[in-house]
Amino acid sequence: MPSRARSSAMKVAVALLVLPLLLGCGCCALPGLLFDEIFGGSRHTFTEQDLVGDWTSDCGGTVSIRADGTATVIDLPIHRTRNDAGELVETKAAGEYNWHIEPETDNTDQEVRFTTPPYDEEIFAAHAERDWTSFDDLEYYLSTPSEPIYCSLDK
Repeated sequence: MPSRARSSAMKVAVALLVLPLLLGCGCCALPGLLFDEIFGGSRHTFTEQDLVGDWTSDCGGTVSIRADGTATVIDLPIHRTRNDAGELVETKAAGEYNWHIEPETDNTDQEVRFTTPPYDEEIFAAHAERDWTSFDDLEYYLSTPSEPIYCSLDK
């Protein structure tokens, strides 16, 4: 890419990141997502065999994924919000869950979804962490897109 075109692309990327801050729009996640897409690698596909095993979250907690479609989750932080006093309140998942891979679509990335038996209520979902090489880790959102906190699960 010629230097002039690269310079223009960088200016556009910076404008997309800075404009919502200048406008006071904390809820605008699009610039961050575009920045991630351009500079953060890509999400690689994974198989059931890739998922089976023991995973540890950098946010705390563990997930043991079994080939039979079940998983044991221990104290995994899955949601963080602010209460009326402005304090962070964390919800953790613990127990036995089912899991399945939701395929990629035109609008969504491939995900592994963890649900409660027997009603299949989704508790949390994770997707491949962005990387330049191959699938290694899972990533999930711990908070809302307006205040993004990501956690990664490593084998």
